[in-house]
Amino acid sequence: MSNYNRPPVINPIPAVILAILFGIVLVEIFLFFGFGGLVGKSGVAAERLILIQNYGVPPDLASWMFETSNFSIDYVSRFMVYPFVNLSSLSVVFATVLLLALGKIVGEVFSALSVVLIWFLSTTLAALFYSISATNGQILVGSYPGVYGFVGAYTFVSWITLRLAKNKNQSQAFSLIVALMSIQLLFSFLFGTGQLWIADFAGFVIGFIVSFFLSPGGIKGILSILRS
Repeated sequence: MSNYNRPPVINPIPAVILAILFGIVLVEIFLFFGFGGLVGKSGVAAERLILIQNYGVPPDLASWMFETSNFSIDYVSRFMVYPFVNLSSLSVVFATVLLLALGKIVGEVFSALSVVLIWFLSTTLAALFYSISATNGQILVGSYPGVYGFVGAYTFVSWITLRLAKNKNQSQAFSLIVALMSIQLLFSFLFGTGQLWIADFAGFVIGFIVSFFLSPGGIKGILSILRS
């Protein structure tokens, strides 16, 4: 578990994080240059709405798929594609900033394959949970469930690092998620942003849990740390 004790160094952004970022930005480039550049901002808004309707995850979709046994690629693909379609360009800016910052930290501890799995599992399972739990009819899109998955992995790394250092105040490892979810819930209350926070929090929980299995040394290594 030496990865948790390495001194901080300046490393480049992991390639897998840049690949995820490229997918997110590519959609915005398409919207701005491929459509909005021709007919103006109203065209961008209309095209974004089409993408949300075609690739977002509506509430009850998962339940309907299981009830009807309809697992066609058109429906299954939504759970993997929706993180690359965001509600606005401003949402993309905040998501990419968090993605780069957290992805760099997580990528310095986890392997490239593990980083991909954290993103994939956080986004798909969060969407599944949202589709089963949400009640307001709002279609889920956006990169934040995946970003919160990296928040979960970052929290895991911070927690293990504090435990290795014999720090009694290990709860401070969870300060980032507490701050982010407090802001999220405040915005939901003040501006009526809906229930998308459900997917975000689910992404965090999933990212944290899968880190037990994907971290260096695996679950056995983590158990040995927890027992020490």
